[in-house]
Amino acid sequence: MLRSVFGKSVHDLWRPLVAWTLFTAAWPAFYIALYPSIGAVEEMQQLLDAMPPAIRSIFVSEGLDIGSPEGYLNMELFAFVLPLLFMAWTIPVAAGATAGEEERGTLDMLLALPIRRWRVVAGKGAFMVVGTVVLGAGALAGLALGAAAVSVPLDMGKVAAGVVLAGLLALAFGGLALLIGALSGRRMAAIAIPFALSVAAFFVNTLGALVDWLDPWRPVSPFYHYIAGDPLSRGLDPGSALVLVAGAVVAGALAAVAFERRDLAA
Repeated sequence: MLRSVFGKSVHDLWRPLVAWTLFTAAWPAFYIALYPSIGAVEEMQQLLDAMPPAIRSIFVSEGLDIGSPEGYLNMELFAFVLPLLFMAWTIPVAAGATAGEEERGTLDMLLALPIRRWRVVAGKGAFMVVGTVVLGAGALAGLALGAAAVSVPLDMGKVAAGVVLAGLLALAFGGLALLIGALSGRRMAAIAIPFALSVAAFFVNTLGALVDWLDPWRPVSPFYHYIAGDPLSRGLDPGSALVLVAGAVVAGALAAVAFERRDLAA
């Protein structure tokens, strides 16, 4: 038995992490490499400019122009695809942190370690965070290499701000998966519920610009704090980042408390 929960997580999941990091690097590189060959960018910009501002905001942030590399990436990658790539890591890993061990019948062996239950959650959560940082570095590397390969100028500082916020958004939903897994012991529930809520949050934020009664609810959506600050045009918004960090930390802390107090014999 490995001496720490974090070490066990590294031992169990380093291969999937490496594979997903390579994919997360390749996908953005592919998107930015396509940019010079898209001949209809100007026509797409004219179409967007002709739309009412509320509808246009669904496709691209207010401060960006789709004719720029950042505007193109915002619409094609950062609006939903990049957060989804990150969540495809954080949610399953968090869901398997305790619920996966419980379903596989390996939880008793894990709890035989001379550590408190909350430290099991903390160790697993720490690996989820480290893995997300690795994915973010992979995405940035893919974007930088792809842009260099086709000579596309990118403001890497602002692109990095978008990647950081996408990672924090994924960690917020990962924290929720950790909490649901700790409460229920059901891995599939801990995966399905956060993914469903992430889709709902995306639509609350985007449709809130069009539907009056939804507009006051937009700040409740984590996607609002991820994209409303226009990171690709304005850089990192500390307030938005703090909200997403707080969501992840609170959910993780509640998961630790829930797992510590749960009757696992039931």
